[in-house]
Amino acid sequence: MLKILVVEDETIVAWDIKETLEKLGHEVVDLAVSGAAAIRAATHKDPDLVLMDIRLAGEMDGIAAGNEIYQRLKIPVVYLSAHADEITLARALKTAPFGYIVKPFQAQTLQSTIQVAYQRHQIEACAQMAQASLGYTLDNMGSGIIITDRQGLITFINPIAETLTGWNSAAAVGEEIDNVFYLIWETDGTTIENPSLRSMRLQALVKSLEGCWLTSSDSGIVPISATATPILHPDGEVVGSIVVFQDNSEQIGIQMDLQERNQDLELFQIKLISQLQAKTAEYDQAIACLQVWELLLDRVQTARTETKLLQSALAQLGKAIAADYCWVTLHEPYTNTATICCEYIDRERLTYPASKLGKQIDLQLYPRFYQHLFTGKSWIAPPAAIMPPAYVNLLTPSAHVSIFPLMSDFIDDAAAQSDAPQQRPLDIIGEVGIVTTGKQPWTLGQTSPIAQILGGAIKLFRQHGYPLDSASDWLDLLDDNSTS
Repeated sequence: MLKILVVEDETIVAWDIKETLEKLGHEVVDLAVSGAAAIRAATHKDPDLVLMDIRLAGEMDGIAAGNEIYQRLKIPVVYLSAHADEITLARALKTAPFGYIVKPFQAQTLQSTIQVAYQRHQIEACAQMAQASLGYTLDNMGSGIIITDRQGLITFINPIAETLTGWNSAAAVGEEIDNVFYLIWETDGTTIENPSLRSMRLQALVKSLEGCWLTSSDSGIVPISATATPILHPDGEVVGSIVVFQDNSEQIGIQMDLQERNQDLELFQIKLISQLQAKTAEYDQAIACLQVWELLLDRVQTARTETKLLQSALAQLGKAIAADYCWVTLHEPYTNTATICCEYIDRERLTYPASKLGKQIDLQLYPRFYQHLFTGKSWIAPPAAIMPPAYVNLLTPSAHVSIFPLMSDFIDDAAAQSDAPQQRPLDIIGEVGIVTTGKQPWTLGQTSPIAQILGGAIKLFRQHGYPLDSASDWLDLLDDNSTS
């Protein structure tokens, strides 16, 4: 049963229609005789349907009143008329009526027209609700959405798509999608086939590749990712497409930030590995020095008259630390001179320095170089301008040169490098030099065990009756050894 409003200015006809409707099982909520009265009754009585006579007394006829009711209240209107001329019919059709009955009519015709009109209204109302719901959903999705017809003309564009493309809905609808949604490659700026048109051509889902940029009329170019899907009719015919796309600027920013963090982590890892390698080298060197020291102790105990103990220690040490060249220079305390007294040369190298054994140095000519050593501090890659000539030619682009003081009574290198005042004068009797290639530069910490080994050799000599206080003492011992 439907609630129906009857609008008829002839009283007898109106009551006849009312009686017929009630026999058909419907309820007549009111009888109106004018267009204005019909609008008021429709507003207050809330009918399911209006039967509207076209010819009404007054300024507003039935067509105008019916159109007003439908536009304002969305109540379906069925027109009644005894006049079916073309002009009247054309006016009525412009208002998209839900039915048109020519008087006189049969009850069954009236019933079927009412049922069809109401069912059509229900279907259209559901469709409108679904469309409104879909429109709301599309408008509030977190992606840009553009819908086209089969010709690639835009029929819908949501707010996010408006923002990203720089086109508002009023301007975009009806435009070719290539004009609104224009894509280029990031690498060279060449045009990319529009995913909407491509999806309709292939009749398949299409995804954009990495490096796809959208040209915006407002903000230049925007990195995006897009997916296009063809819209298919039940019979399989393509009738349009839907393009869904997102702004990738934030994602790219996150990726760049992650790349920077990964680079920082890689650099930190490289730094840790380098530090670990340096520490490992120091430990390996310390173990090698310990082995040399044990060998030195053994040789002193078993061969007390061995005058080449220091030379032997230097040779063993040079091999243990894989040096290219090592030397020991002893000072003459009374003449302010120094002499290179022993050396180790790795002759397996393709190139190695010529022997410097016996070369003399005037300490007073190189004050900056020796003042640094006399305070107990080591030289790591000393400047050539302040070095004795005998050492300068050891400096090559690939070589690392380290020179550190030799003390007859060894003290800790860290204490020597500090600015704190020493408790007793340093007993500097010479210097030890090391040349390496293809390795990390030496650190001050690495010089300590080597200086300790050679300083210990000096002490061993003194303890066993060989007071090596000067270069001449050592050279004498070499001469004695060579003639023995």
